[in-house]
Amino acid sequence: MKSPTSDAQPGDGLVECTREFASFGEAQQGDPAEVDGSRATQTLVTDAADKGGTYTFFIAAEGKPYVLKVLYKGTAHQSTTSYSAFDKPVEVRAPAAAEVLDLG
Repeated sequence: MKSPTSDAQPGDGLVECTREFASFGEAQQGDPAEVDGSRATQTLVTDAADKGGTYTFFIAAEGKPYVLKVLYKGTAHQSTTSYSAFDKPVEVRAPAAAEVLDLG
């Protein structure tokens, strides 16, 4: 979909987190873990603003401390976000005009 940039709102995408990380609550170290064959350290954060929703961040235990996975468990929903291919180039290309819906 394509829309005018003047219609953009904070939080529309992944480029900008509208909340400060510290606002999520105090972090606690969790147990060692493994994510897709890589050793990881868990960091647990309870989100007081979300009535006790919890985030579990899996941070690479070897090499650069990349976030490998984030689990969220809340009262209304759960989600899992995984990350990979760090430091690898990303090929981005625009879709064909026939594949774009203009919202303007």
